[in-house]
Amino acid sequence: MTIEWMDRFVKLMDQISDCPAGGIGITELSKQTLLSKGSLHRMLQNMCGYHLVVQSAETKKYMLGPKAMSWGSTFLQNRDPVGLLAQYCKQVGDETGLYAFICRYQANEVFCTHTHQPLSTGANFFVHVGQRMPLNAAAAAQIILAYQPDEVIDGMLEKEALHPYTPYTLTDPDQLRRKIEQARQTGEAYCKQELELGTSALSVPIFHCKNQALISMSLVGKQHYFDENKDQISKALHQAADQASDHLSAMQALSSLF
Repeated sequence: MTIEWMDRFVKLMDQISDCPAGGIGITELSKQTLLSKGSLHRMLQNMCGYHLVVQSAETKKYMLGPKAMSWGSTFLQNRDPVGLLAQYCKQVGDETGLYAFICRYQANEVFCTHTHQPLSTGANFFVHVGQRMPLNAAAAAQIILAYQPDEVIDGMLEKEALHPYTPYTLTDPDQLRRKIEQARQTGEAYCKQELELGTSALSVPIFHCKNQALISMSLVGKQHYFDENKDQISKALHQAADQASDHLSAMQALSSLF
């Protein structure tokens, strides 16, 4: 019974965390989780009591509450406790004038842990802290996968729903494997309009040991700008990531001494 309850709870929290900013209604939740509206109502009322979710008085829709967001914030802060990598994200963002972000691989997921938007950037882009990065549409995820064992890549691709976010998104697992292999060879992954039309992203690994990477650093911007300046963008991104890798490797080596 405890396992069944936990399974229902996790499914419910997954759906609420993935919902639009305006929240999600109980009818849609019932459809997505296959739980009855009565069961959902009881669970949601209890979760509201613990501030895990909140309900809009106007729309009656549910969204994540302050307790859940507090847990998420603490989790993300602990991925980079001393702000080690944030400085390099800021550095390359300010140098290129592009939206920069860092992603991390953990528990078979790749998610964004930090973003930096230079003052010169007029537009907000798709990536936000805590966002899960789809394997078939995000360079940030693909470059991390490029440095994982083949069995890890196969396992993740077997579970991933290769959703077509745009007409340019890869939905064939074999094509995606070839793209990941290409990223392994070149040391960078490039997505052109694969997650959002008119937008491109370039990602490189941050190494904690030789050829071992669980973190990526990325730049995202308008497609036409990348087409015109890709070489300069790549050079700046690799330089910042190399510095971050050296710093992270030194911190890892130091911590192993104690």
